[in-house]
Amino acid sequence: MRIKKIFCLLITGIMLTSLSACGKKDSKSTVSTTTQESTKSTGKDIHIASWNNAADNLTTIAKAFNLTHKGSGKVIIDYADSDYSKLKPTLASGSGVPDIFQTQNRDIPAFYNNYGLKSFADISDIVNPDSANWVDFALETCKAKDGKYYSIPWDIGPVALYYRTDVFKAAGIDVSTLTTWDKYIEAGKKIKAKGNYYLEAYNFNGSTCQDEFMIYLNQLGGQYYNKDGKVNLSSEQMIKASNLINKMVNAKIAMDIPNAWDDRIKAINDNKLVAFAYPAWFMGTMKNSCATTSGKWGIIKMPAFEEGGNSYANAGGSILAVSAKTVNLPLAKEFLSYAMKTNEGNDVNMKFGEFPSYKPAYKTEFFKSKNEYYGGVSVGTIFSKLTGANATTWGPYFTDVSAGLKTAAGNILANKMDPKTALDSATKAAQNTIDAK
Repeated sequence: MRIKKIFCLLITGIMLTSLSACGKKDSKSTVSTTTQESTKSTGKDIHIASWNNAADNLTTIAKAFNLTHKGSGKVIIDYADSDYSKLKPTLASGSGVPDIFQTQNRDIPAFYNNYGLKSFADISDIVNPDSANWVDFALETCKAKDGKYYSIPWDIGPVALYYRTDVFKAAGIDVSTLTTWDKYIEAGKKIKAKGNYYLEAYNFNGSTCQDEFMIYLNQLGGQYYNKDGKVNLSSEQMIKASNLINKMVNAKIAMDIPNAWDDRIKAINDNKLVAFAYPAWFMGTMKNSCATTSGKWGIIKMPAFEEGGNSYANAGGSILAVSAKTVNLPLAKEFLSYAMKTNEGNDVNMKFGEFPSYKPAYKTEFFKSKNEYYGGVSVGTIFSKLTGANATTWGPYFTDVSAGLKTAAGNILANKMDPKTALDSATKAAQNTIDAK
């Protein structure tokens, strides 16, 4: 999801939209961007607030659910914004809150903290019975401090290496041998000598994306806080992540993308960006926005920091939370179970580029089907083997932490500041902001 933005976003966005991710900036909606006018409210109907491509996704699932649902009430999808500009006031006032609403996974701890668990409905009974079926870090994000679940995992963003098979072949490089980032950089130099090619794309001023800082940090098992819960952006892992980014830039194999989302797509279409590590939710964006490169891309696990090291990371993803004000809690639970835990629901999720966090979905024929855009391989199967990322503690004030990282990224890449100095300063600024609340 897509958010699906901090990581360039996630995501935001997709991320968490960022998509944390630079988030995850969703593709343009193909469904009407208004509430479904044809569905009359019965008083038992429930409304779900979601945005862009994710809302299109839920609209498709809701249509199938409403046709087969035997009980009273219908599910209605309302198109919202990913900045929560309408959602937050309703939660604060307790009036007009959607029955179910989407957030980026990194944002739900802040919602729990800011509005209190009393604002949410306990849905542990549809999560706990098959908790082993969820990707671990996705489920951990949804768990509140009291050990209960007031939200359910939706999509995740396992990271892999996207690469142009034709360019690597022409350069005589077997991508499967690039098991470490150092080997990857050396391969990048060789490819760079063949033409105006780049193997990574970063937003140098940090204003529109910090995805790669977050991806590499997660790969290294780092966190944004120390053991005492204080902000720590200058951890050993974050400094190591920053140093890798600098190595890519200094080797001239990483390009600047000022408007991260749009410029990444343009660089792909211009045949300049020929490899990069990014989440699963970007697959659909490439297929829709970079059609001229169809059949030329491959996907493989990303390199590790050292030989035999970890190759897992996650960027972005989202959840669905249930309001304590819902008019029909049984219907809300039934729909969430259908949308997130059935093959029918998850095949739709995959179709719309929302990579499921519910592992049984990985066994369906649709999930395992071959994707011609990526050379006729089962990209779902590849990404399903890359879901072992370390869990991230986002905390209730990640917005402030993210602002600090944004400043640090710009200082490191655009202003050429020493990473530790930049990250120490960002740590202090973020913690001061949090302490003042």
